[in-house]
Amino acid sequence: MDKNNKDYPKEQVISILKEWASPVLIGIVGMLLWRDVTEMRSDVKLLLVQQSADRVKIEQLETDVKMLKGYLFTESRDLPNQPQPQQPSQDKQVAILKEDGYELVPIKEKK
Repeated sequence: MDKNNKDYPKEQVISILKEWASPVLIGIVGMLLWRDVTEMRSDVKLLLVQQSADRVKIEQLETDVKMLKGYLFTESRDLPNQPQPQQPSQDKQVAILKEDGYELVPIKEKK
C-alpha cells in the first residue's frame, strides 16, 4: 500500500495542473489571438482607405491619358470641352528696364 500512497500525490498534482493550467493556457492563447485579430482589423481599415485614395488617383490619371491620346491621335484636334494648348507667338517680347519701369519692345525674328 505504500506504493499507492506515493502515487496519489502525483495524480493529485496532475489533476491540479489539468484543472488550472489548461484554462490559463487557453486564456493566454485567446488573448493573443484577440490582439492579432484587432490589429489585422485596423490594418484592413487602413488599407481600404489607401485603396480608395489610389483608385481616385488612377481614375484621374486614366482621364488624363484619354484626353492626351484623344488630342494626339485625332486629326482635327478640336475636342469638345478640352483645353487647347497655347501656341507660341511668332514675335518675341523683350523687356527693357528703365529707371521708372519697363517697356515691352517686340523683336522680329530674321528669316
